[in-house]
Amino acid sequence: MQPELIETILVDAERRVPLLARHLHRLEHSCKALGYTWGGNAVQSDIMIASLSLNTPGAHRLRLLVARDGSRHIQTAMLPPLPAVQEIMLAPEALRSSEPLLRYKTTYRPWYTKTIEWLPAHPHIFDLVYLNERGELCEGSRSNVYLRLDGDWYTPPVDSGCLPGVQRAELLDTGNVSERVLTLADLHAADEIRLSNALRGWFTVTLRET
Repeated sequence: MQPELIETILVDAERRVPLLARHLHRLEHSCKALGYTWGGNAVQSDIMIASLSLNTPGAHRLRLLVARDGSRHIQTAMLPPLPAVQEIMLAPEALRSSEPLLRYKTTYRPWYTKTIEWLPAHPHIFDLVYLNERGELCEGSRSNVYLRLDGDWYTPPVDSGCLPGVQRAELLDTGNVSERVLTLADLHAADEIRLSNALRGWFTVTLRET
């Protein structure tokens, strides 16, 4: 069975979709790069209809899945608030930076299977972050990672092996962060660590060693 493309989208309490243009741009790029049928303006219409049809208060998670033939379906769920203290741990496995599908968000993510199965039983840990085969910092299983070093924010380049997240793109384009190869030593030396994803924005975490 062919993997589906995924966009996990925030619908805020006012039924707005703050990063919609970036989601659509990434999805169109992924479709064209991987040979999936791109639905054009109909994709945006589907998302907006689903967003405006939500009838429970508060923010929601909207998950759009796109098959190779362009067929789509949408799942929605309420988005609970994020607890104030969030922790991360280092994943025991390494990512292979040359894996092409790391750069696309699809339902085929075998390198994260153990983490995805482990996280629900450890609710105090938001994510596990990965190094690649060269010892470079990559990303979390559901987040991009950022380090503040000497007053500036850095995030790993895509070539280290990470998904070009839409919140990451927003932070890069607005000049809040820059790309730089980061190491485990940088992770330990960082003045602050943050994660980002489209649902949760850009938020501070602490590294738990054990």
